[in-house]
Amino acid sequence: MALSPPKSHFFLFCFLTLIFLVQSRPSLHSSDFDALLLLHKGFGLGLGRAPERNPCDSSGVFCERRIVNSSYVLRVTRLVFESQQLKGRLSPAIGQLSELKELSLPNNLLVDQIPAQIVDCQKLEVLNLGNNRFSGDIPSRLSSLIRLRVLDLSANRFTGNLKFLKYFPNLEKLNLADNMFAGKVPVSLRSFRNLRFINLSGNGLLEGPLPLMYNDLDQYLSSELAEERIPKRYVFAEVTQGKNQSLSAVPPASSQGSNGAAAPSPMAVPSHKHKKNDKRKILGWVLGFLAGGLAGIVSGMVFSMLSKLLLFLIRGRGKDTSLKIFSPLIKKPEDLAFLEREDGLASLDVIGRGGCGEVFKAVLPGSNGKEIAIKKIIQPPEMQMSSQKKIAR
Repeated sequence: MALSPPKSHFFLFCFLTLIFLVQSRPSLHSSDFDALLLLHKGFGLGLGRAPERNPCDSSGVFCERRIVNSSYVLRVTRLVFESQQLKGRLSPAIGQLSELKELSLPNNLLVDQIPAQIVDCQKLEVLNLGNNRFSGDIPSRLSSLIRLRVLDLSANRFTGNLKFLKYFPNLEKLNLADNMFAGKVPVSLRSFRNLRFINLSGNGLLEGPLPLMYNDLDQYLSSELAEERIPKRYVFAEVTQGKNQSLSAVPPASSQGSNGAAAPSPMAVPSHKHKKNDKRKILGWVLGFLAGGLAGIVSGMVFSMLSKLLLFLIRGRGKDTSLKIFSPLIKKPEDLAFLEREDGLASLDVIGRGGCGEVFKAVLPGSNGKEIAIKKIIQPPEMQMSSQKKIAR
């Protein structure tokens, strides 16, 4: 059954769109492609291991999309060739990879110097050339790579001084162990505020002391530097680094020189300050516990007294049932002693009655016939019962 014209046009449109999408996949930038060819040639790779038409699909090469001249292209951002038995040298073409963020070539057999063109990789954040056979001086303009976070040049044959350590504001790990660096450790290290790990061990020609750092970090120095006069809050140890160490900030445990022999390492410098600090902490905890307990007891007692005082003020004192005199004519309670008799009120004349009681008329004794009014309050039955209970108690 033949397809109708609208359906055939629709399928043709979908097919052409699919072909367009496949063909429109971004390709590697020409400069990056040429640079990768030169880098493979410098590494001594045969034609069989040369990069493909799209090297971003090969192992160890990582690319990302970028906009160049209003169109998308692929740029190389990471090169990771670890333990690949690479031989040869690092080509100056590395400087053409302007978008490169990581260059990791540890545990290979690369020789010669680091090309000065590497400073053109201004976006470089990780440079790991550890455990190779590089030699010579480090490019003096290496400090222009201000985005660098990890710099690992350990276990090589680098010489010269450390003047290239000028300004690395973002550097977190610095590993220059097992080389042949000489001279003094630069004072500029104190400006590396983000530095968390530094290893300068295995460089017997370095001179100290290490500049006073403002941040706490793990430091591993040569025995010569460790013996210098340094702040007590740092504990230095000769810790050497293994040949197979990858890009990691974990302190290494063993080291091998370029000839494969294990390098001797002196014992770590003991520190007794940690024990003193532990004792002080324990003593502080005990004193704090005792002070807290004493404060709790005192506050409990004060709270109890305040609560009792508040209850006393709310409830008030007990009612006073004693005789109350409200007349200015009666000076002494003895003048009303006749009321204590059982027939004290019975002999008096009643002059009024009310809901609360009766009012009697009486002559005040010893007052030359002055009359007074006496009111007898009649208590409700409930109050009488409560008063009787109180009397019984």
